[in-house]
Amino acid sequence: MRNAFSRRSAWLTTAVMLLGLTACSSKPSTVMIGEARPAINVDAVKLYLKEPAQYDTIALVSVSSDGSWSFGDQAQMDAVVQRLKEQAAKLGANGILLQTTGEKRDNSVYVGTGIGSYSGNVGLSVQLGRLFGLTDKTAEGVAIYVPNSASEKEHQEKQD
Repeated sequence: MRNAFSRRSAWLTTAVMLLGLTACSSKPSTVMIGEARPAINVDAVKLYLKEPAQYDTIALVSVSSDGSWSFGDQAQMDAVVQRLKEQAAKLGANGILLQTTGEKRDNSVYVGTGIGSYSGNVGLSVQLGRLFGLTDKTAEGVAIYVPNSASEKEHQEKQD
């Protein structure tokens, strides 16, 4: 009986924790504007702070560092930039034109569980709560496709 109860409580604990973790992370938002292209490697996506001379607009992308397990401002911003690039790569965009960055308050949920026994009695506890005061980094960008000739031309102009 005790082993069956322990297995059920372990299963319940795992299920509640997984549910809590998936509820905490926010999904990227993508609004298609142009035509998507075949997906590319994320390492091929370049971050632009200024508009390139020539490009095709593919989509507007919004992401946050929520659920990234990144601590500190720089680590959270790195996670946001990586997520922007990942979304762009899925759409076949070889560039992200950064529009805005910011912060938002995190609405994380924590889950606590416990099991114990005393004098032959067994008890199970599940607790839910919210953490306040945490902030996540956010960013919005435009997923773009820059033709090779345009990016090479810009590179040449910078060297001259």
